[in-house]
Amino acid sequence: MTEQHRLREWMAAADREIQENYAENHAKAREPKRIQQTGHAAERAWGQLLERWLPPQYEIAYRRYILPEIEVDEYEIRETDIVILRPGYPQALRNKEEVLAAGVLAAFSVKLTLDGPGLAEGIAEAANIRRHTASRLGTPRQELTQPFRYGVLSHSHRLGQNPRKNLNNRYVAEDGIHASHPRESLDLVCVADLGVWAKLTATWMPVWDEAQRAIGNLVADHYSVQTMLMEEVTSLSEPKGEWPPPSQLSPLTVFISSLYSFLAQEDDTAEPFYRGLIGSGLSAAGWGTGREWQPAKAYSETTLASLPNRLVNGRDREWGMVY
Repeated sequence: MTEQHRLREWMAAADREIQENYAENHAKAREPKRIQQTGHAAERAWGQLLERWLPPQYEIAYRRYILPEIEVDEYEIRETDIVILRPGYPQALRNKEEVLAAGVLAAFSVKLTLDGPGLAEGIAEAANIRRHTASRLGTPRQELTQPFRYGVLSHSHRLGQNPRKNLNNRYVAEDGIHASHPRESLDLVCVADLGVWAKLTATWMPVWDEAQRAIGNLVADHYSVQTMLMEEVTSLSEPKGEWPPPSQLSPLTVFISSLYSFLAQEDDTAEPFYRGLIGSGLSAAGWGTGREWQPAKAYSETTLASLPNRLVNGRDREWGMVY
């Protein structure tokens, strides 16, 4: 059996487990006295999945309060369901209810059943937390992404008759209200019985197409920054034509792959396994709706001036076009 087949087999087992857990918790949710217990059980189900599939040096913490770094008086602190702590976060601080933003690698809001207001709440909280985290300067990665990622996880959904379209439309509307910079937008959404959405941030630069270059046509004539919540292709996806091709990957497999893609941008220890996912065909492609930002509003003056000479059309840790 190949590495690809074995890894898919393992992820399929995790997929079945979380679906069984959802059925159990959904039944409990019908009992009014067990609402809080059911919510905590849903958090544990996702937390246990993360514990099994992330590097052992990452600690999964539950129901913590992420402290602001800037504009403290304007920050409304709220409980975060799941927090992934950085390996370098001091042991003496790990059991405290409050967590320093510098010690967080990723954070998640967990819903047993995701609906429109629940998604809107996640989008607003992603922007709220990151707006009060100190900006990083110097490169596209530093300026367009956050030190920690924020996502929404759910076992199932109540998103209407066209849930994918409704999710995308709600995201576009709420992101326009809450996110004032690309780094503030929600990074990940995983609904175990529907699909996965992951943020892509791209800097487009003027590019010559060789076929058009011969006749003097400039394909793109200006720099722009775009954020897109990409619907990743999974085994539950609806066909979209010839591209992207169909996938046999479950939403949970794609979620783990997408999360590793983000983690690898911040932590070198996550990079080799993410490369292994790519090599085993366990990374995903997708499509999405973009929001365009003026480069002068997304970048510092120094980094913006450096783009023509340093931006790389390919995977680069600091100066890549896409993150």
